[in-house]
Amino acid sequence: MTLIGRFEIKTRDVLLALLTAMACAGLFWLLVYINSAKTRARVKAGLESRLSASLNREFRLGEVGFRLPLSITIRGAAVASRDSLSRGALLRVGQAGASVDPIRSLWRRRLIVGGVSLEGAEILLEQDSGGAWNFEDLLKSDTTKPKGRKNFPRVSIPSISLANASVTVRMPGSTERIESVRFQGGLRMGGERLELKINDFGLREPKRGIEVSKASGRFSMAGDTMRLGDLRIKAGGSELEAGLWIDGAGRSFQVSKFGLKLDLADAGRSIAAPAGSYRGMIEMTATGQGTFDDPRGEVRLSGRELTLNQMRVQQLSLEASAKDGRAELRSLNIRSGPGQAVFSGWLDWKKRQYQAKAGIERLDLGTILPANKKGQLKTDINGRLACQGSGFQPERIRASAELFLHHSSFSGVPLDTLDCRLEVADMALSIERFHLRSGQAAMDIRGDIYPRAVSIELETEEIELSQFGPLVGLKDLAGRLRFTGLISGEPKNPDIIATFRLKEAAAAGAECEYLDGSMSMKSMASSPVGDGKFTATGVKAGGQNIDRVAVLIELRGLEWGGFSVVVNKDSLTEANVVGRVEIRKKDFTLVVSKLFYAHGPQMVANSQPVEVVISGPKVSLKPSKFIIGRGVLTAEGEYTAGGAIAARLSARNLDSRRLVELAGLDKTVHGFLDLDLRADGTLAEPDLSLGLSLNTLRYEQFTADRLDLDVKYGQGRVDLKRLDIVRFGQLSEITASAPLNLGLGKDASKLPEGPISGQVVLRDIGTWAFFPMADLLSVWEGRVDVNVKLYGTTSQPLFSGEATVNNGKMVLRPFGMYLHSVQARAHFNADSIVIDNVSALTENNGTVQIRRGEILLEKFLPTTMNFLVFTERSPIRNIPFIEANVNSSIVIGGTVNNPRITGDVTVNSALITMPFAPAEEPPPPEGDVKPLDMSLNITGSREIWLRNKDADIELAIENLNVRLQQNLLFLSGRLSTIQGVYRFLDRSFDITSGQLTFTNAVLIDPQLNLTAQTTITRAEEDESKQYLITLSVRGTALQPKLSFSSDPSMSEGDILAMLGAGMRADELRDIDLGSQASRGLDYALSIATGRVQRHTGLDMLKVKTLTGAEKGAQVTIGKYVARRVYVSYTQGFSANLSNEFKAEYIFGPRSALFAQKDDKNTYNLGVRMRFKY
Repeated sequence: MTLIGRFEIKTRDVLLALLTAMACAGLFWLLVYINSAKTRARVKAGLESRLSASLNREFRLGEVGFRLPLSITIRGAAVASRDSLSRGALLRVGQAGASVDPIRSLWRRRLIVGGVSLEGAEILLEQDSGGAWNFEDLLKSDTTKPKGRKNFPRVSIPSISLANASVTVRMPGSTERIESVRFQGGLRMGGERLELKINDFGLREPKRGIEVSKASGRFSMAGDTMRLGDLRIKAGGSELEAGLWIDGAGRSFQVSKFGLKLDLADAGRSIAAPAGSYRGMIEMTATGQGTFDDPRGEVRLSGRELTLNQMRVQQLSLEASAKDGRAELRSLNIRSGPGQAVFSGWLDWKKRQYQAKAGIERLDLGTILPANKKGQLKTDINGRLACQGSGFQPERIRASAELFLHHSSFSGVPLDTLDCRLEVADMALSIERFHLRSGQAAMDIRGDIYPRAVSIELETEEIELSQFGPLVGLKDLAGRLRFTGLISGEPKNPDIIATFRLKEAAAAGAECEYLDGSMSMKSMASSPVGDGKFTATGVKAGGQNIDRVAVLIELRGLEWGGFSVVVNKDSLTEANVVGRVEIRKKDFTLVVSKLFYAHGPQMVANSQPVEVVISGPKVSLKPSKFIIGRGVLTAEGEYTAGGAIAARLSARNLDSRRLVELAGLDKTVHGFLDLDLRADGTLAEPDLSLGLSLNTLRYEQFTADRLDLDVKYGQGRVDLKRLDIVRFGQLSEITASAPLNLGLGKDASKLPEGPISGQVVLRDIGTWAFFPMADLLSVWEGRVDVNVKLYGTTSQPLFSGEATVNNGKMVLRPFGMYLHSVQARAHFNADSIVIDNVSALTENNGTVQIRRGEILLEKFLPTTMNFLVFTERSPIRNIPFIEANVNSSIVIGGTVNNPRITGDVTVNSALITMPFAPAEEPPPPEGDVKPLDMSLNITGSREIWLRNKDADIELAIENLNVRLQQNLLFLSGRLSTIQGVYRFLDRSFDITSGQLTFTNAVLIDPQLNLTAQTTITRAEEDESKQYLITLSVRGTALQPKLSFSSDPSMSEGDILAMLGAGMRADELRDIDLGSQASRGLDYALSIATGRVQRHTGLDMLKVKTLTGAEKGAQVTIGKYVARRVYVSYTQGFSANLSNEFKAEYIFGPRSALFAQKDDKNTYNLGVRMRFKY
């Protein structure tokens, strides 16, 4: 102790103070020293140099700083991906920090790191095209250690923290990225030892949605021993716990703990499977220990409602164990749908013995496997499988297997029994038993397969093939098959003998009553020699009936084969082909020695063998001659792989009618044909020439005495040198030239751009020129002359010239109008046909005129048109329930494919036969929708009659619009009654007023508003009394509604009784036979007058019978004798009934002048007028 002044100080306190002062001074000096620019630069350079050398690649630091308590901060660190940062970075760190151990650092005079933290690190793992990764040579090995030993560099970091890091894995053709990587733990390694402690770990892969939320554990390596302790991983809905060690040198291991809960949805995301294709949870536990040669342990696995890539399993369980050189599968249970499959077995690898068993009960594979294009598989499998044996090498295997299935089915096909037993010994397979029965089908197989020989027999009973139709995707498969076969000889080169018969077969729309076949073949693989015979009778295919088809095949090695095909369609039609095929090295030759086809008197045959040779890249058809009827056809040609062609085809005196009949075409064709066709050049750029002559030609309605054609094609242009047609001594000539693409790979349907030219001179060419307008006109007679010049380009062809039609006969289809004495003149004006004038006569001396018209042409085809048509007294038909004679002014426009007709029509006379209240609604229009739009405004004042079983009514059309759209008729407007009768029961009611109104509906069903009257005279108390009965018809034509009234007033019951029986309802009890006989006479007359009127053509015929004081009969007839003159005559057949003659002249829609004379020669003259209000 030391005394200083008044203070007493101990020596230890002095020493402690000195040491404290020295420490503070040292820390102060250290803080000042390490924060100096020079020190930071020296530390940075040292770190870059040492780490670059250790990592074997460039390492760079951005900024280095120091903070208390002794920590280093680094910004902008980077490690090169290969050797230099100019080729990319393996690691980039935004900010890193390291804590320094001061005592150890001072002692060892270098920085000793106690902890490392990284923020925002970016790691790139890259694989080159050779398969090498950029991190493989990251750390240098310790060359002082023996080869084959692990030599880790000495690194010790007790604390490592990684946050917000990302990893990019780049391989050829794909790139993966992992984000949000975090890690907390420690690392220690050096020499052969490595220890890694994981406190926390997590990552996220955004592309597949994979996320590891937490992981922890310990991993260590010491030489050949690896340990994994307390490993826990949680990813999505899956969890893993494990603890194990493996000694590679001692070939031993121990699994102390293994537990896995795998959510299959996580597995699906990891392989980028479609959403929902993997579902369910699998749990697995395992323990084990021992050596690799003698492991001991147990494994258990279970799962429910599992879906693995569209495969579904309701329940899965597995138990297995291994002990004393023996592995045992205690149970593997698979449940799906109503059934299950249970498997068990064992394998003793020391004794080289094994055994397996399986039991199947009501197993439906359709509940497990996904559906295919043919639908969902449906099975019901019941049975058992057993297998046992010894030996693993093929020459030492001795085993047997038995399979037995019963009461099963596959997609509706029953499998009653499958009993199979196989044995393997001394490298030979013996089929001791194979018996299959399915419904009426049964099959047995027996035989042996040795290394150098095989003998297998196969035999079936009559198999009904219809039960297998759904299984092979043929719903109409039918037939009964019996088959017998034998396979013998060497396994790789067997001999085959087989026969079969198929009865009442059907498949894919074809039918056959019997199909018989037999074949024998030796040395099937090396040099097959054999023959086959196949015969089909009663064949139906493609709408054709064939009596018999016989095929013979003969094979002599791989160099020669012959064939014969005979087809007998019926007693008139037969075909026969006989030939051979020869193969010599690279040359292939097909020779048809006989080719014959006959159809009644028509015949095609070859007069010399037809030979086709394929030699390397060349295909040649040798000169061949065919007899076709009385004509001759010759052909030859050659083709090379480069596309070069050379072909010749000529025909003389071929009857075109026979050719059409042979081809089965429904066309009327006559004429004798001479033809010369030549083709040279290549398929891409061919040179073609065609010469053709036809004598006495007829094609449908076109006839000609002779047709001559000469056309050439080359260098992308077709030249029609000559097309001459001679008809009735008149010569028509056509020449033309235009660009055209006929080469292979070119679009021949489109004309390329280029100039065109031509001249068309047609003299009395016939009515076929009107075929493009067949939907509008049907022309069958007339003289057509055309003189047209063609010029311009393919995109805009132009015409000049004229055309005339004389004495034509045709039908205007939309109106069913027959035209004769047609005279027409038109001229061509560049891209249009201008109609100068058309005139024609119709039935009953009507007229039709087209004073102007035009048809626009687009690339030779008519498109839009515009005609102004005037008609007088022309008939109109083709409108349902309506026939008429009209005057009209009509415009025909639109296009040829979709014409539009509008105009005004005045009806001279018409007959409407639309029924009232038909038994059923009118049927819809028949046929396809016609591309025709029509809108006509119709008026008419007289001679328009509505006639059906209920009425004969003369009408006046005030304004009726008739429209036709898409084959549907629309009527709108009103018709007013002039005169007529409406029949009810046997009574005829005189029309007094009425209207028929059309409401623009698709269904022809006008609104009715008719009023009609009749008078009933009956004797009451020795005097005649008249009753005026009024009938009102309302509703529609399809559903009319009738109501009655009378003067004097009566109830509707009395009115109906009066109309039906001639008396009131309360008088029906006392029936007068005389009055009833008179009523019967009225009913009979009502039927008779209707029939007489229809057969005589009268516009009005009415017979009236009277009873009582005015007993007798009265007949009235009426007819239009001229356009506006109507005459009627009434004759009475009793003393009290008068005779009357009446004539009317109609001079307006609602006014008429009439003259009347009775039996007393009294004349009346007057004017009748109707007013509309």
